[in-house]
Amino acid sequence: MVICLSSCSGDVSDRRTSKARQRGQGLYGLWCAPCHEANDLHLVKDPPKLAGLFFLQSLPSGTAATDENVRKTISNGRGTMPPFQQALNDDEVDDLMQFLHSFKGNGD
Repeated sequence: MVICLSSCSGDVSDRRTSKARQRGQGLYGLWCAPCHEANDLHLVKDPPKLAGLFFLQSLPSGTAATDENVRKTISNGRGTMPPFQQALNDDEVDDLMQFLHSFKGNGD
């Protein structure tokens, strides 16, 4: 028998968010880091680093740093970034967004 006080539902929510963030970190490592964390891609313009993305007022493109704009970029691509709408489903994008909201760099 489990007895929950008012904080119990918050603990469950925190654990779900933490799990989503962990899944998002794995997706970031698989799909994003190979370009956004690379130093030797030999492209005309290097992809921007994504650490602190949601702590900025605007994205590197100049658009507002909102969930909607980041989701559009992930789905549709931008510049040399390919679209990921076929590679990532909605739940995976949600997990990736959870991670990006917490990503400050240095191993986060």
